[in-house]
Amino acid sequence: MLYLISFLFITFQVENKINALNSVSEKLKSGEDNSAGNEYESKLTELGEIYNSLKINEKIFNTSSDIQKIYISLLNLVDRLIKELNNSKTYKVNRSEFLGNIAHEMRTPIFAIQLSLETLHDGAVNDANVNMDFLSRALNNTRRLNETVDDLISISKLEVGMKLSKRYFGINEFLKGVIGELKYLSDNKKIVINFNSDVSDKTQVLADADKIKQVMENLIDNAVKYTPEAGTININVISGEKDVSISVEDNGSGIPQEDLPRIFERFYRVEKDRSREKGGSGLGLSIVKHILELHNIQIKVESEVNKGTKFEFALPR
Repeated sequence: MLYLISFLFITFQVENKINALNSVSEKLKSGEDNSAGNEYESKLTELGEIYNSLKINEKIFNTSSDIQKIYISLLNLVDRLIKELNNSKTYKVNRSEFLGNIAHEMRTPIFAIQLSLETLHDGAVNDANVNMDFLSRALNNTRRLNETVDDLISISKLEVGMKLSKRYFGINEFLKGVIGELKYLSDNKKIVINFNSDVSDKTQVLADADKIKQVMENLIDNAVKYTPEAGTININVISGEKDVSISVEDNGSGIPQEDLPRIFERFYRVEKDRSREKGGSGLGLSIVKHILELHNIQIKVESEVNKGTKFEFALPR
């Protein structure tokens, strides 16, 4: 009789949970409640209730090793379903936000181009005092749009796991070359870029040179944008035991502490309106983070408002 009661209790407890799980899985499969916009919350709530109920009765099933294994497997299954559903929920939110940001970022230059062309079409093209001004505006916004598209393509490739082509290269010569190519940016604002290195010219690092060049270009370009005229940017190279530390440090406007955790997010801007005036796609730092993560490298950032910002990462020797 005791065996029969125990068997019926166990069957009832386990079978009920399996039936409930089956119900949730059918909803996931059919996409039920999608129109209500609460598909994730309702299913997560159901799974949470199943998991809590299983946990409460967990000790009851310690009497039989076989039953305990089945019970633990069931617990793990529910736990995994909850985690997968949470990941799907986060991905959907991020994806929706990303698409919204793309639309917002592209709308501004497209509207500016359209407005400039319409003004020219309505007669300004014949006015020598303003026609070149409107043409310049249209051209600048076309470049901005093209830059955004290029960065979107880059970040898409990085997110699907772009393969790296690692090789050894001289770090000093490499960085001097990047600085030289970007000199026109700093010259326009009379900014001095100092190169400081305590490693010999023979020192080599192992990385994908093309991708690290993209990292440095984005970091230096970012530093130039937020450094005032006649300011200073320092590119520092410091030798480590097994690596070489590289930092880009400016004396610009700095970043508030509350914004630091989010600056590598796609399209995140500390000062929305002023940042757009400075140009750029809003994807530069996100691309930097993705490239370094592909190298299994972390980037550090230190900043103080009105004193400047420092980005730092290390490449293996």
